Amino acid sequence: MGPLTQTFEMPDRCSIEDLVKAVAASRFLQFSSTHTALHCRIAGNEVAVVFSPHEVPAREPLFVVAPDTAVQSIATVDRKVEFVFDRA
Repeated sequence: MGPLTQTFEMPDRCSIEDLVKAVAASRFLQFSSTHTALHCRIAGNEVAVVFSPHEVPAREPLFVVAPDTAVQSIATVDRKVEFVFDRA
């Protein structure tokens, strides 16, 4: 099974928080009972951790960088963003 991909159109001045909220609201992210947190990485740098909406109590994203940081200040030309399970 290959990686899942999705394209999102975001404004030029998109913040990390805007991006994370848009992706979470899209319900694209997939969680399981044993994998309830995804690490958001932009250009290989972790910027946030997103938690399953099914966790009780519900948890808001945890931002590793300031949530108002502009995505374009971190992103590479391709603006690739990854949400991955921690393999540690």
